[in-house]
Amino acid sequence: MRRLISLVAALCAVATGAAAQPAPAPSPVPLAELRAKLGNPADRYLKIAGGVELRYRDEGKGPVLLLLHGSRSTLSSWDPVVAKLVKHYRVVRFDQPPQGLSGPLTKDAIAAVGSPEDMVRQFLDALKIDRVSVLGTSSGGTLAYYFAATYPDRVNGLVLSNTPSDPVNGLKPVLTPEMTAANARAKANGLEDRPYWRTYFEWLWGDKGRITEDQVSAYFNYNLRGIDANYTGLQALTANREVTMARLAGVKAPVLIIWGMRDPVLPPYLGEKLDGYLANARTRSFVALEDVGHYPPVEVPDRYARLVLAWLEGIR
Repeated sequence: MRRLISLVAALCAVATGAAAQPAPAPSPVPLAELRAKLGNPADRYLKIAGGVELRYRDEGKGPVLLLLHGSRSTLSSWDPVVAKLVKHYRVVRFDQPPQGLSGPLTKDAIAAVGSPEDMVRQFLDALKIDRVSVLGTSSGGTLAYYFAATYPDRVNGLVLSNTPSDPVNGLKPVLTPEMTAANARAKANGLEDRPYWRTYFEWLWGDKGRITEDQVSAYFNYNLRGIDANYTGLQALTANREVTMARLAGVKAPVLIIWGMRDPVLPPYLGEKLDGYLANARTRSFVALEDVGHYPPVEVPDRYARLVLAWLEGIR
């Protein structure tokens, strides 16, 4: 399971070998305690099939944008982008369970929901939202195109950044020595310590100078709940190539791909392959960010927001 998480979100994983003293091993924090510590007045909760509880935010007015985060992340990772988008759009987002402050998952609950794209549909139905443009990053982008293919009449446009399409278990990302040490420490501790997350960003970012302590603290604190036994139950994954290719071919909406070209996990050639797989989209645009790594909306939120706003205006 941990190897899978390191790859999809290897797409998420790391620590600082620069520290003179080893960091103390963190202890798991109950979800209720995390909600009390990390919750925001703008947070809301709703339940979908199977009693699956989603933390979400619903902000702004106008055409609706749905934002889908990547693995080991939360809706909060979009905050700087939302600050720009919400001036022009209604923006909705949720923590994909069992991540962030959303509830846990049981196998029965997963069966009741049905599929990752049905989770998105049920979320939108609960908010009485009919049509959206969907923005997804990393594995959140996979969920975005799964939804767009399954419910084409509900999607106005699709923005994907550094999103997997081919099975990620075949990828061999090159880890830095610090990342390798951080992964080993996390395996021994059972949880990632705070230095782990700084190393994580240092590995995935195109420019280390953009890393902020707030980012490091947020990822550390949210992930103190640990990895749920059913972590991947409602994630849209690319392991089944036949299913994934069918979803990609089924996307009809206009697509904007924003690709961080310094991504050590999904290098540029995978962005070009994704573009080709989306051949049935009404239009396709590809923007290469030469100095950016795996998470463009988190690393360069202002630039990302400007690109998205300009593109959305063009497809209206």
